[in-house]
Amino acid sequence: MAVRFVSRTQWGAKAPKSVTRRAPSELSGVAVHWFGTPRAAQSHDGCAALLRSVQNGHMGPKGLGVPSGGADIAYNHAVCPHGKAFTLRGFGVQTGANGDEASNRTFAAVVFMSGTDDEAPRQEALDTLVEVIRAWQRKGAGPLVKPHQFFTGSDCPGPDLLKWVDLKPAPWAKGTAAARTLAADETPDWLLDFIFWRLAEGGARKSRPKGLPKRIPPSALEAAARMERMVNVMGPQQSFLDWAEWHLGGEKKEERPRSVPRKIPKVWRDAFGRLEGIFSGDGSTPPTPSPPPEPPVSESGPVTARTTLLAAPRATRAQLERHMLARAHGDYTEANVRGILGRYMTEAQAVGLDPLLVVSQMVLETGNLTSHWSQVPRRNPAGIGVTGEPGAGISFPSWKKAVRAHVGRLLAYAIPLGDEDAGQKKLIEEALEWRPLPNTHRGVAPTIKGLAGTWAADPKYAGKIVRIANEIRKVSA
Repeated sequence: MAVRFVSRTQWGAKAPKSVTRRAPSELSGVAVHWFGTPRAAQSHDGCAALLRSVQNGHMGPKGLGVPSGGADIAYNHAVCPHGKAFTLRGFGVQTGANGDEASNRTFAAVVFMSGTDDEAPRQEALDTLVEVIRAWQRKGAGPLVKPHQFFTGSDCPGPDLLKWVDLKPAPWAKGTAAARTLAADETPDWLLDFIFWRLAEGGARKSRPKGLPKRIPPSALEAAARMERMVNVMGPQQSFLDWAEWHLGGEKKEERPRSVPRKIPKVWRDAFGRLEGIFSGDGSTPPTPSPPPEPPVSESGPVTARTTLLAAPRATRAQLERHMLARAHGDYTEANVRGILGRYMTEAQAVGLDPLLVVSQMVLETGNLTSHWSQVPRRNPAGIGVTGEPGAGISFPSWKKAVRAHVGRLLAYAIPLGDEDAGQKKLIEEALEWRPLPNTHRGVAPTIKGLAGTWAADPKYAGKIVRIANEIRKVSA
């Protein structure tokens, strides 16, 4: 039975912004979706309006995860609960609905126009869905039919259609040559379960799939080995990179990429942590370059509230390290602490700030790197943006950026607007991109005393920094 489609003109579609051609013969099959939100139209009279609303959302600002909006409504075709089929992007056009570039290139997308709490699809609607899938197969698409959940781990296309897609024999294969394929020609049911278990779950005994044979044939081991080599050659995939970028940006719910799975795999988090350590230099196995020569200590007298922030170092790196490492320092290793302090020495000295005073403030604000906000993945070294409101505060993607933000912000407090040199100005501008600072606060703290009531409301704030700085100076160099 050939399906009849409601055309784009008939349902009132906007013209697409652009079109990416993709022949059905290039596809592995069809992905089945639902709306989830919005829900189905109450009657068929409302289905066209529902599609127009979805198209407006997909093409509007930030639609489909694109700042300027998607090129068109995401799906190729739609089937409504009343048994009618609609042309959306249509045949021969790449979808934008499956979650990432790879799945959009290899599967068409057909959406069932219902959502959460709608009734289960009626048989007339399922019959139409079957015919739409068969139409794609007649056009040359491959035989695979996957729920959207297969690509992203989401709930799409809902519990009823998830069960329907898994039916054996497949509803769209009944009466076709595919349903009559000899079992001898099929890949064993357990093989892909074995490969997934071996590669994605590490072959852990407790998660061994039930259907595996007691003795795994060499051919299955060979298949897993070749798959692993292929994955290694391909490298990080788009969905992982999308998640990493979103994670670095603070994982704002409204900005979650479509390609990111509902449950983030542990291997992704492990890989991210390893990469972060490699690139930022504060991982569990950081590089250990030769330490620079210790700078001379500029003063022998005690630090007071009137001590200037802009000054030569009043303590050595060794004193800073010994003070911090003698106390609890959260989840950070000794190597991590040394790496963080090395950054403070470098960044503070480069712009004329005394590293002792900057580090003393960090120790106060973070409880010697034990506070919640100072831990990975937040890495906030000085309470920047932490106001006491739930969730308020800035997270930094690396300690390099965190230290530069802290040093640059403190520098803005120490130097009046317009008095900075080129290097100081550049660092201040970088720091204030993370959190703006009113011009009224510029230059208010040439000495430690000026930080009380400005950086922090605590009237004893300066005295606390002074106490820590003097404790550090007492440490044997």
